[in-house]
Amino acid sequence: MSREDRIYETLGLIRRNQVLTQMLDEAAAQYFGINTTDGRAIDIIDQAGGRITAGDLARELRLSTGAVTAIVDRLEKAGYARRVGDPDDRRRVLIEPTPAVQRIGAQIYGGPGDALEWAKDFDDGEIEVLLRFHRQGLVWLEERLANVERMLQRKSVRTLRGRGRA
Repeated sequence: MSREDRIYETLGLIRRNQVLTQMLDEAAAQYFGINTTDGRAIDIIDQAGGRITAGDLARELRLSTGAVTAIVDRLEKAGYARRVGDPDDRRRVLIEPTPAVQRIGAQIYGGPGDALEWAKDFDDGEIEVLLRFHRQGLVWLEERLANVERMLQRKSVRTLRGRGRA
């Protein structure tokens, strides 16, 4: 198989993994009884080390702070998040997941031990390649997302101009 064929196969596998990840996240949200945006918020909170400000969550989700307030309200009502005072700044409020999120999340996604088991057949050099690949992938995806956001902004401006509103 040529280098080009291996690259295309890799891209095909990435696309399939993305679809399966999205399907898993949708099923998890359904199990939790929440929508996928709220599920994404829980994931971002977890990735932030288990606590995040509403402003940081809004930036990560690329949503308004008002939308994030509604998300946190829904997550609190469902028993999956809570607002806590920031021990370093009494004026700030942090959002953290409840223990139920960790428990249910581990049942759905597995825990750290599962990741170690999954990676046991990779040597250190292969792990370094995987890390480099995913770090480059993050940059690539951020660039593509920023490009689509610019396209949407231009499209929105054109739509508004076309209707005599701008």
